[in-house]
Amino acid sequence: MQGIHLKQFIDEYMDKTQGLRPVTRSVIMPLPLQQRWDSFENYQIDIKSKGITAGPNYYIGPKADLYYYSFIDAMYAKQYLALSKDDQFKLDLMITGFNPMDVYAAQHIKRAVLTYPGAFDGIGEFTIHKEIVSDKLAGDAITDTKAPTVALPPDVYSQSDTVSLYADSLTRLLKEAGDIGLVAMLHNDIYLVEVSHDGELKARHPDKSYEKGLIDLCSRVKGTKIIWAHTGLGRFVEPQSDHLQIVSRILDACPDWYTDISWDLVQDYILDPKPGMPSTEEWREFLNKYHDRVLWGSDDVIYSRNKFDFDKKEVELGSLMTPSQYDNDVHRMDKFKSTLKFSESLDYDNYRAIFTQAREKVRGWESEHANDNVWDLTTPITK
Repeated sequence: MQGIHLKQFIDEYMDKTQGLRPVTRSVIMPLPLQQRWDSFENYQIDIKSKGITAGPNYYIGPKADLYYYSFIDAMYAKQYLALSKDDQFKLDLMITGFNPMDVYAAQHIKRAVLTYPGAFDGIGEFTIHKEIVSDKLAGDAITDTKAPTVALPPDVYSQSDTVSLYADSLTRLLKEAGDIGLVAMLHNDIYLVEVSHDGELKARHPDKSYEKGLIDLCSRVKGTKIIWAHTGLGRFVEPQSDHLQIVSRILDACPDWYTDISWDLVQDYILDPKPGMPSTEEWREFLNKYHDRVLWGSDDVIYSRNKFDFDKKEVELGSLMTPSQYDNDVHRMDKFKSTLKFSESLDYDNYRAIFTQAREKVRGWESEHANDNVWDLTTPITK
């Protein structure tokens, strides 16, 4: 929950980007998951040099679970609506404080839009299968709660899994988003990895893929604009040799879906691939072919991760990214993008088309439903 005011982001970061390709518009996705500070775990960070103690503020480290902090939507909606119209135009605000495994999530996004008209253009980034995060999500395991007549979803690889791409709640959520006009930003790893709570990689399982689940999901929610985050990659989910073929199959099967190459880790996979990963040239060919289906973004979270010196047992808390550091992140792929045939689409055109359309449609839905009672909303039924 560390961050900065939206006005500060616009004035000190966004408007100060240099170079030939400045940032003119940005999506804002508040982090919805709060790390519970469990007093019994006794996890705290002692900063001896400053004489202070801090609680968990990064999802890698503590054993305690993560929970959805719904108030985050109200916090940023209030800030957004206080901005000038010119500043509001530069930002596309997303709803994130919902649990996609809860059928009531569809009501949450409707209530957020109706309570703060003019604020939101999309939902997410929210996660289903994600390294470490999925294992820490608070909630009952699907194997413990499902009725005997309900089949176990094919993407449940562990008895402790609490999430699934086949959940009816996810279908209802994305259908509701599509009806309202909201863009959906979904994070789902391309394959399973096992990682300990403190960030130790145990195993990668490229054979346990989520490709079929993603394609099945898109078949159930046709018409909703969905951006699949990072082509399914992550800190530990590294691209395999056939990664781009898998991504291509998903995009081909899902005409309403897009993907992004945001996040510095993903960009490292593109610019400096390890042996066994797709080459930079293969990425170039992929991006030229799917130039109208891919978006770019910095995916900066403003605060860096905590730094640990295990020899001295000293800890340095994550620090606020400087505007110059943000600017460097924004332009780290400029040289590579200059070799693409459609870099303008990647940087600007695709984003503008998707979010401008969403903004117009959501504002129209808000006007049409302005008198709806947020205390008495029906949950959409899917068949």
